[in-house]
Amino acid sequence: MRILYPFAKRFIAGEDRQTALKNIKSLYEQGFLCTVDVLGESVHTEDQAVAAKNEYLNLLKDIETFHRPVDLSAKVSALGMDISYDLCKKNVEELIDAVRHHTVRFDMEGSDLTERTLKLGLELQKNHRNLGVVLQAYLRRTGEDVQSVINQGVSTRLCKGAYKEPETIAYQSMDQIRENFLKQAFRLLKEGHLPAIATHDEILIEQISRFIEKENISHDSFYFELLYGVRRDIQQALLGKGYQVRIYVPYGKAWLPYTLRRLAERKENILFVLKSLVRETFGLGKFSKS
Repeated sequence: MRILYPFAKRFIAGEDRQTALKNIKSLYEQGFLCTVDVLGESVHTEDQAVAAKNEYLNLLKDIETFHRPVDLSAKVSALGMDISYDLCKKNVEELIDAVRHHTVRFDMEGSDLTERTLKLGLELQKNHRNLGVVLQAYLRRTGEDVQSVINQGVSTRLCKGAYKEPETIAYQSMDQIRENFLKQAFRLLKEGHLPAIATHDEILIEQISRFIEKENISHDSFYFELLYGVRRDIQQALLGKGYQVRIYVPYGKAWLPYTLRRLAERKENILFVLKSLVRETFGLGKFSKS
């Protein structure tokens, strides 16, 4: 399957930390901020969970030379949640103690982990203000979760959601997902603490940009967040308009299962990647031209 790496490396900053750091440094030099994800999840032993934690700790040591704030995007399943809640909590607390002026943000995974992820995030954030969470607009519960993070002042990244979930707990149509994304994004922009609006959807970006200007929301009070290698034209356009733009940068040797799983979970992901490549390559994006 090594033959797939030339395709995957557009969306992965490298298989090792040193390669990823070079790409992260390049993004900073262009004016972007970064969220860094060490690929890997669903560990089955305590040693694997500790190894994941140690990779983040080593990343923190290396990234200190950049003198720029970084979001560390961590999956609780990689830090031992499926082994033990207490083990995961211990690993996370060790990370938080080491990040100093950086941020640890819990990535959101499948719905089987949503409740435990938020429970741990809200519990630890009371004493660790540099802990953030992610919420997925396609889940029906997200409206209530947005209220919880607003009430507690938790920095939150809002995304659509990429996992395949049943209709009982998740909206299925793109119109419904977009409608809820906008509703929750507007709430977070008005009432939330340093939210990150994570989408490449030009329909959403245009409407959110109009809302920001209409409501006179400070560009310093939120971020747009986009995936490494995806719609770089939009990334540059948002940066050029004076917005704070974070790039979500994954790296690691688990690039193959990560890529295949993301594409397999929802057929829309494959179409999205292909459409994004075409639109960026041929300059078909509307937002980047406005």
